[in-house]
Amino acid sequence: MASLLLSSPKPKFAGFGPSLLARQTRRLLQTHDLPADRMEARAMLHDQCPLTPGVYGWLDRNDQICYIGKSKSLRKRLLSYFAKTPADPKAGRIRKHSRRLVWEPMADELLALIREQELINRWRPDFNKQGQPTRRQPAFVGITAGSAANAKFVRRMTTGLSRAFGPIAGTGELRVAVNSLNQVFQLRDCPDKTPFTFNNQPTLFENPETAKCIRFELGTCPGPCASLCSKSRYRKNVDAAIDFLEGRDLSALGRLEHEMHEAAARQSYERAVVLRDHFDRLTWLSRRLSDLRQSEKLLNGVLKVSATRGRTAWLVLKSGKLLGSTVAPDSPDRAESAQSFLVQAAKRSSPHANTVLEMSLQLLIMAWFRRHPSSKQNLLSFDQAIDQCRHDARA
Repeated sequence: MASLLLSSPKPKFAGFGPSLLARQTRRLLQTHDLPADRMEARAMLHDQCPLTPGVYGWLDRNDQICYIGKSKSLRKRLLSYFAKTPADPKAGRIRKHSRRLVWEPMADELLALIREQELINRWRPDFNKQGQPTRRQPAFVGITAGSAANAKFVRRMTTGLSRAFGPIAGTGELRVAVNSLNQVFQLRDCPDKTPFTFNNQPTLFENPETAKCIRFELGTCPGPCASLCSKSRYRKNVDAAIDFLEGRDLSALGRLEHEMHEAAARQSYERAVVLRDHFDRLTWLSRRLSDLRQSEKLLNGVLKVSATRGRTAWLVLKSGKLLGSTVAPDSPDRAESAQSFLVQAAKRSSPHANTVLEMSLQLLIMAWFRRHPSSKQNLLSFDQAIDQCRHDARA
């Protein structure tokens, strides 16, 4: 008789666990049983829960985390779950499903956002839809290697790619944008196993081959599968697509817009709609990549944020990616340690974020600076932070 494979039970909750954030950025975790009476629960929160930013978790009857959240004010957010009629029906379902509440106060909203993303990635609560490592993952535009390269929607950097651009949120939009990229720049979208030849390569037979899909007839692929273009011509198409992705040449958008208006003037409305869709998708992609380039250029160094007990935390950023954090040095020993870490971080290359958490945190930090541009005033360059450490080490 076949044996039954039983999955091992999840361990009971014993704390949120480690963090990229320094310990001094958050206060001690608090755990409270939920009173059965709604008003008693509100009274408990009024007495015990602070008005600071932080993260919180709901534990079910098996002591498993079923939801993770964050707030600028923990008390106000958690009280909203115990309103007579919660504004969000999901809040009522979470409350009925849970028997305990835990929260971890923090001194800054950005720290709470980072901690929330870490915890959702680690615990994968059932009630969390966004931020899950198996849902709505950011992705890249990949340029494949080989003589007949093309653009692909990819989740990770792989050995089959020569370049990758991202991460980019919005996987549905990105998939159709990649399709438009291949069509507008006349790059193939057939399988990689398709044999490719070029018309400047010698062949055994004089009979011309026919393209293996209709895109050649539509003028959106030069037909490398049927010796209908030269290698140099196809390479120019690839280079033009890369120039677009790198923001060096966006003339394709102007060309699409001009052709769209011409098609509408000729009353070729179906053609105008196709061109409009390509224009909208590539405009969307260009803006996302422009934001990414700006963050990679500007977000390098140390971001100062408030920590507990009046201290200051340093978030170490490299090309918009979070490398780690420390507390602003308050002693010669800590200054030397921080200086050593910053020197290594400044020398470090900037590889693509390649895990879901790394990508999610990079996009989170980019979004934070877009919404709070004044935060750039708290950003020290690596040289400034290293000089400060040297000064403190001598003090």
